Amino acid sequence: MDVLTVQSIDRINAIVAQFIKNASQIPPHQDLQELGMTSMEMVNLMLSIEAEFDLTIPSSKLVPANFRTIGNIEALVRDLDH
Repeated sequence: MDVLTVQSIDRINAIVAQFIKNASQIPPHQDLQELGMTSMEMVNLMLSIEAEFDLTIPSSKLVPANFRTIGNIEALVRDLDH
């Protein structure tokens, strides 16, 4: 993992921690719904990711699979940041 990936994952972890109580460092491949994230929280997570990384997620990318894990979110952010 490069430095930018680690920094992105740290930023994503901080956002996710706002929605999942008692979760300080979530493994990148942990299913967020298994940790108790609701569909409404998932929508708020999407909005928070857009704000944090100053990007717009196109509707074609607004699918649950892209927000299932921190690793998936990081891959989406990396893809949209290029």
